[in-house]
Amino acid sequence: MARNREDKALHEFKNIMEDLLHLVVKSTGSETGYLYWVNRSRDQFVLESYFTGHTNVMFKDRINFEEYFLDEFKNITEPIQLKTGVDIQKESLSHYHNFVPANHIIIIPFRNNDSTVALTVLETRELIVLEDIMNIISSYVDAHMKVLNTYLELTELYQDQKEWDQYDEMLEAIGPKLDKVKVIDRALEIMQRILPGGGVLAVMRGMDSWVSVLRSSEAPEQPSLGLAVHQKSMVHEALEKGEAVFSIHFNQNPKRLNGNEQGTEGASLAIPLLISERRQAVILCFHSNPLIFKDSIKHQLKNVVRIAALSIEVNLKRKALEEDVFTNQFGSFAREVWELCLEKQLGRIQSSKEFTWFGLISISNLSELRSRLRLDDLNRLQRIMVKALNPSRLGKKGFIGFNTDYVFTYMFFGSGSDDHKEWQERVLQDFSEKIDLGNELRVDIDINFGSVLLKPDSQNTNSIINEAKHSLADALKKTISNL
Repeated sequence: MARNREDKALHEFKNIMEDLLHLVVKSTGSETGYLYWVNRSRDQFVLESYFTGHTNVMFKDRINFEEYFLDEFKNITEPIQLKTGVDIQKESLSHYHNFVPANHIIIIPFRNNDSTVALTVLETRELIVLEDIMNIISSYVDAHMKVLNTYLELTELYQDQKEWDQYDEMLEAIGPKLDKVKVIDRALEIMQRILPGGGVLAVMRGMDSWVSVLRSSEAPEQPSLGLAVHQKSMVHEALEKGEAVFSIHFNQNPKRLNGNEQGTEGASLAIPLLISERRQAVILCFHSNPLIFKDSIKHQLKNVVRIAALSIEVNLKRKALEEDVFTNQFGSFAREVWELCLEKQLGRIQSSKEFTWFGLISISNLSELRSRLRLDDLNRLQRIMVKALNPSRLGKKGFIGFNTDYVFTYMFFGSGSDDHKEWQERVLQDFSEKIDLGNELRVDIDINFGSVLLKPDSQNTNSIINEAKHSLADALKKTISNL
């Protein structure tokens, strides 16, 4: 039923776009009008609608930039007027066959986030003075800007009381008896049910940065896990404001959390999880169809995050409210976080196209360091190591977790084995130089990796962890035998 309502809403929205074009064609006295979206990610013009009184017109649904006359005008910021045979050759109007009746052309850009995202073209035999119809054009452009939000409000009429009853039942699954990470997990899955066909991602603070660490079970693989948050992203804006941020993506902008992420389309809602007014996470909700983000849906999603925050806060001591709740004192993610991430990745490994590694990192010369350093220096060393091991520092995707003192875990995500190998080699190269602990204290750190690539035949989290421990033990033996 929800899918039928969504399809109906999208169909009616397209009808509105068609009606707007029809109106602007008639009100300006034009003979032909058409609207193309500017799809820069695929270098194509995508037809939305057209209206004409001519019979020798045929528009392509998709046409490559270089194959169409609009390519020259895809970056214009203001309406322009052209004369065929002077400003543009009639042969360039390839949507006509036999003859071209258009002598004058007006091109109207539709802009969003400083980018031209659509072009409306009006064609006439007789000259229409552009200045005489600017009020009509301005109204048309304003309607484009407002129609989506207006229509989202109108679709509230489809809301059914049963939907709210189901929503209340889902909220009962979040409660103060749950561990804080389990609360986040329940919240992600509930929000995924509210956004069927979309995705939900949890971004948390760790390693002195913000990084995506958990996703709902049915969320798509983009944005990836292990992505660090960049400035000028939605998540960064939500963190700065301390309130939810909603955006519709045009030409893959704005980015959700990282400038290098792929597949930024549709719309997204970034909701900060605030505990005692401190930002502890951002829950990112996204869907390819922006029409799904009705005001009621936004309210439901925000409310889930509020309840999750309250459920976590009630079990925290006063001092803990001032700290990052999902990491330890060294900035590495708590065991519950990386174990849940590992479990979820194993659950989707059969159909996944991304490569996921789980690994352990230890210090092989730990006895020597303990004999030389004070406890404060050793703690500072672990904080420095967590920051240095952070994959995003080297442009990679992943995060560092806590296993035991001086033994770190990591989750690493890549497009192939070369990514993982390159990261390990770069880290070993960096650690080949002395680590500066401050106060003119520099020490040598010898580290070893033990890692496992998740595969379809991987059994469970315990087997993966044990396999990584065996891999680390083998690496330590090799190090000792080479001394």
